Amino acid sequence: MSSSDDATPIRHSEAFPVRPPVSWVIFPHWPEDGDHWIHPDDRSKAEGLIPSDFIFRRELTDDDWYMLSYGDVHMKTRPVMVDEVPEPKFKMGEIVELAHQFEVDKIAIGTIYAIRYSEYHREPQYYLIRGELKSQNAYLAKDLRPYEPPKEFHAMHEFEP
Repeated sequence: MSSSDDATPIRHSEAFPVRPPVSWVIFPHWPEDGDHWIHPDDRSKAEGLIPSDFIFRRELTDDDWYMLSYGDVHMKTRPVMVDEVPEPKFKMGEIVELAHQFEVDKIAIGTIYAIRYSEYHREPQYYLIRGELKSQNAYLAKDLRPYEPPKEFHAMHEFEP
Protein backbone atom coordinates (compact mmCIF):
# COMPACT_ATOMS: atom_id res chain seq x y z
CA MET A 1 0.00 0.00 0.00
CA SER A 2 1.14 3.51 -0.76
CA SER A 3 -0.02 6.84 0.54
CA SER A 4 0.85 10.38 -0.45
CA ASP A 5 2.84 10.92 2.74
CA ASP A 6 4.78 7.67 2.32
CA ALA A 7 8.55 8.30 2.21
CA THR A 8 9.14 5.42 -0.21
CA PRO A 9 10.09 6.77 -3.67
CA ILE A 10 7.75 5.96 -6.53
CA ARG A 11 9.24 3.46 -8.92
CA HIS A 12 9.17 4.24 -12.63
CA SER A 13 6.50 1.66 -13.39
CA GLU A 14 4.19 3.09 -10.71
CA ALA A 15 4.62 6.72 -11.78
CA PHE A 16 4.18 6.03 -15.50
CA PRO A 17 2.54 2.63 -15.99
CA VAL A 18 2.58 3.23 -19.76
CA ARG A 19 5.79 4.86 -20.94
CA PRO A 20 4.99 8.02 -22.93
CA PRO A 21 6.34 7.94 -26.49
CA VAL A 22 9.23 10.11 -27.62
CA SER A 23 7.87 13.51 -28.62
CA TRP A 24 9.11 16.67 -30.27
CA VAL A 25 8.48 19.89 -28.36
CA ILE A 26 9.14 23.62 -28.26
CA PHE A 27 9.13 26.07 -25.37
CA PRO A 28 7.53 29.25 -26.76
CA HIS A 29 7.33 30.62 -23.19
CA TRP A 30 9.16 29.96 -19.94
CA PRO A 31 6.92 27.19 -18.51
CA GLU A 32 7.04 28.03 -14.78
CA ASP A 33 8.35 30.65 -12.38
CA GLY A 34 11.95 29.96 -11.51
CA ASP A 35 14.09 27.14 -12.88
CA HIS A 36 13.43 24.41 -10.30
CA TRP A 37 11.87 22.27 -13.07
CA ILE A 38 15.31 21.93 -14.73
CA HIS A 39 17.77 19.43 -13.26
CA PRO A 40 20.29 21.38 -11.10
CA ASP A 41 23.23 20.15 -13.22
CA ASP A 42 21.55 21.37 -16.42
CA ARG A 43 20.20 24.82 -15.52
CA SER A 44 22.89 26.72 -17.42
CA LYS A 45 22.16 24.74 -20.60
CA ALA A 46 18.66 26.25 -20.93
CA GLU A 47 20.02 29.76 -21.44
CA GLY A 48 19.45 30.86 -25.03
CA LEU A 49 17.42 27.74 -25.87
CA ILE A 50 14.36 28.21 -23.64
CA PRO A 51 12.10 29.99 -24.46
CA SER A 52 12.42 29.67 -28.24
CA ASP A 53 11.15 27.88 -31.32
CA PHE A 54 14.02 25.34 -31.23
CA ILE A 55 12.64 21.79 -31.57
CA PHE A 56 13.72 19.44 -28.78
CA ARG A 57 13.48 15.65 -28.76
CA ARG A 58 11.84 14.70 -25.45
CA GLU A 59 11.81 11.26 -23.85
CA LEU A 60 11.18 9.95 -20.37
CA THR A 61 14.22 8.60 -18.52
CA ASP A 62 14.28 5.71 -16.07
CA ASP A 63 14.51 8.15 -13.15
CA ASP A 64 11.25 9.95 -14.15
CA TRP A 65 12.93 13.04 -15.62
CA TYR A 66 12.42 14.07 -19.23
CA MET A 67 15.58 14.19 -21.32
CA LEU A 68 15.52 17.07 -23.79
CA SER A 69 17.95 16.89 -26.68
CA TYR A 70 18.83 19.60 -29.18
CA GLY A 71 21.88 18.65 -31.19
CA ASP A 72 24.72 18.07 -28.73
CA VAL A 73 22.83 19.72 -25.85
CA HIS A 74 21.07 17.36 -23.43
CA MET A 75 19.22 18.44 -20.30
CA LYS A 76 16.82 16.88 -17.84
CA THR A 77 13.55 18.51 -16.83
CA ARG A 78 10.51 17.71 -14.79
CA PRO A 79 7.16 17.52 -16.64
CA VAL A 80 6.09 21.05 -17.63
CA MET A 81 3.80 22.64 -20.19
CA VAL A 82 5.29 22.46 -23.70
CA ASP A 83 3.94 22.64 -27.24
CA GLU A 84 4.23 19.38 -29.16
CA VAL A 85 5.23 19.75 -32.81
CA PRO A 86 5.70 17.33 -35.72
CA GLU A 87 8.84 15.20 -35.72
CA PRO A 88 11.53 16.72 -37.95
CA LYS A 89 12.26 14.73 -41.11
CA PHE A 90 15.98 15.56 -40.86
CA LYS A 91 18.33 15.58 -37.86
CA MET A 92 20.95 18.01 -36.58
CA GLY A 93 24.30 17.39 -38.25
CA GLU A 94 22.74 15.59 -41.22
CA ILE A 95 24.16 16.42 -44.66
CA VAL A 96 21.45 17.40 -47.12
CA GLU A 97 21.19 18.87 -50.60
CA LEU A 98 18.73 21.35 -51.98
CA ALA A 99 16.02 19.44 -53.82
CA HIS A 100 15.22 22.16 -56.39
CA GLN A 101 18.36 23.25 -58.18
CA PHE A 102 18.68 24.93 -61.54
CA GLU A 103 22.37 24.22 -62.15
CA VAL A 104 22.74 20.43 -62.04
CA ASP A 105 26.55 20.60 -62.18
CA LYS A 106 26.65 22.68 -58.96
CA ILE A 107 25.00 20.60 -56.26
CA ALA A 108 24.20 22.75 -53.23
CA ILE A 109 24.84 20.72 -50.09
CA GLY A 110 25.00 21.69 -46.45
CA THR A 111 24.89 20.40 -42.91
CA ILE A 112 21.88 21.09 -40.72
CA TYR A 113 22.95 23.26 -37.76
CA ALA A 114 19.53 24.36 -36.44
CA ILE A 115 15.95 23.08 -36.50
CA ARG A 116 13.21 25.51 -35.54
CA TYR A 117 9.44 25.39 -35.63
CA SER A 118 7.61 27.67 -38.05
CA GLU A 119 4.20 28.78 -36.81
CA TYR A 120 3.49 30.11 -40.31
CA HIS A 121 4.18 26.79 -42.08
CA ARG A 122 3.26 24.65 -39.03
CA GLU A 123 6.29 22.45 -39.56
CA PRO A 124 10.01 22.33 -38.83
CA GLN A 125 12.43 24.60 -40.67
CA TYR A 126 16.08 23.73 -41.25
CA TYR A 127 19.14 25.99 -41.28
CA LEU A 128 22.29 24.91 -43.10
CA ILE A 129 26.02 25.46 -42.86
CA ARG A 130 27.43 25.59 -46.38
CA GLY A 131 31.22 25.73 -46.37
CA GLU A 132 32.08 28.10 -43.52
CA LEU A 133 28.85 30.11 -43.81
CA LYS A 134 25.76 29.62 -41.68
CA SER A 135 22.73 30.24 -43.86
CA GLN A 136 20.15 32.65 -42.49
CA ASN A 137 17.60 31.16 -44.91
CA ALA A 138 15.23 28.56 -43.55
CA TYR A 139 14.33 25.50 -45.61
CA LEU A 140 11.31 23.23 -45.29
CA ALA A 141 11.64 19.45 -45.63
CA LYS A 142 10.21 19.61 -49.16
CA ASP A 143 13.18 21.82 -50.16
CA LEU A 144 15.77 19.26 -49.00
CA ARG A 145 16.75 15.66 -49.54
CA PRO A 146 19.38 13.45 -47.93
CA TYR A 147 22.76 13.87 -49.59
CA GLU A 148 24.11 10.85 -51.41
CA PRO A 149 27.62 11.13 -52.85
CA PRO A 150 27.78 10.46 -56.60
CA LYS A 151 28.37 6.84 -57.66
CA GLU A 152 31.81 7.78 -59.07
CA PHE A 153 32.79 8.99 -55.58
CA HIS A 154 31.98 5.57 -54.10
CA ALA A 155 33.94 3.76 -56.83
CA MET A 156 37.00 6.03 -56.40
CA HIS A 157 37.06 5.56 -52.61
CA GLU A 158 36.54 1.83 -52.34
CA PHE A 159 39.40 -0.11 -50.83
CA GLU A 160 40.61 -3.28 -52.45
CA PRO A 161 41.47 -6.26 -50.21
